[in-house]
Amino acid sequence: MASPTEGRHVPINPTKEGWPYAIFTTVVAIALWFGAWGIHKATYRNPTDPMFHAKGSIPQTSTVKPATAAPAEH
Repeated sequence: MASPTEGRHVPINPTKEGWPYAIFTTVVAIALWFGAWGIHKATYRNPTDPMFHAKGSIPQTSTVKPATAAPAEH
């Protein structure tokens, strides 16, 4: 069985195929990278930052004492 393109020349121009999609994908990737970088810069706190408090930690100015552990049963 012969191929439908057998004996016919099918011209392909590799310089124009897919470039709009490649450019669009690159622009979207760069935009997402800058968005992630902006969110990181706005929300990141270094753990050695004196204003950094871990979630659930007691603030230094608090007068509340942590609960004592229940005695262990033997």
